Amino acid sequence: MQSSAAETAQIKRATRQNKLENDEKGFALVVVIVIMLLITFLAAQLILNVRTELQVAFNDKSRAGGLALAHAGINLGLFRLIDKPVEYINEDYEMFAEGYQYEVFLKTGYFSYSVVNESGKMDLNKLNEPLLKLFLEYMGLEVEDQDVIIDSLKDWRDSDNLHRVNGAELETYEELTDPYIPRNGEIKDPSEFFLIHGTQSLTGLFKASDVFTVYNKSGLVNFNSLPPLMLDFLTEGDEEKKEAYREAKSLYGNLSREQASVILGDERFDQCKTGLTFSSGNNRFYSIISKGEADLDEETLNARKNGEQEADNARRAIEVNVLFELRGRNVNYYSWQEGRS
Repeated sequence: MQSSAAETAQIKRATRQNKLENDEKGFALVVVIVIMLLITFLAAQLILNVRTELQVAFNDKSRAGGLALAHAGINLGLFRLIDKPVEYINEDYEMFAEGYQYEVFLKTGYFSYSVVNESGKMDLNKLNEPLLKLFLEYMGLEVEDQDVIIDSLKDWRDSDNLHRVNGAELETYEELTDPYIPRNGEIKDPSEFFLIHGTQSLTGLFKASDVFTVYNKSGLVNFNSLPPLMLDFLTEGDEEKKEAYREAKSLYGNLSREQASVILGDERFDQCKTGLTFSSGNNRFYSIISKGEADLDEETLNARKNGEQEADNARRAIEVNVLFELRGRNVNYYSWQEGRS
């Protein structure tokens, strides 16, 4: 009996010992699993951080490369504008034309640039009302909406507080959620256009500086220095007419009234002719728009133009828009804007 009790006690002690060892092994396994999960998490975070840093570095490199190429376009456009050879070197020498978009491919990427005289835009202070109404019609506005913008533009510029039939004065702007005071004087910057009553429906459709200026004192639009959106407007978006304009510019440089009539067609030319001129009138103010994108070749660009490929955000072109006054060979800069296009 005593021997049996001793064996039983020994078995119980052995069982407790085994259970204790098993519990310790189970706890150790849990600890190992937790440590492995922690290591896996830290490794994943490290890989994510490395990938993020690499993407940031790539984006910075892409942006710096695109910006450098865009600056090259600005400088080349400025050089081509100032460079006035006495005679062309040979038949392959390309005649420089304002308003024409030039494209250049380098080993490091691509840039395009166009130079326009500010005479190719509508002056907000020297209002050519028929041409502005045509533009607003082209942008899809009804006649009554056109009248609101034109009258409000006149009220924005005049010094009194008496609004025209369709216009707006101080009380209109004071009632806005974020009120402001109208200029009541000459407009200083084209971007003011979108502050004028009635222009809200046009916000975001185009940049004011692509169409308007405050440096065209003639009040007429120079047909020989049209920015892309002004060319779209005058040709009513007709691709064949736009291509005819570009080809004529590359061949002849400055175009005449008769050539403009052929390009636009008699009916469209009759609608626009009172607002057009065919000389800059010695306007000294110019804009250069340049776009640069690193590591972009001609094949990829053509695929984008044909809708076969889209540019990702990291590879979007950098656009630089410069406004300056040219006095002989002296350049006075008035604005310099950089950003993604």
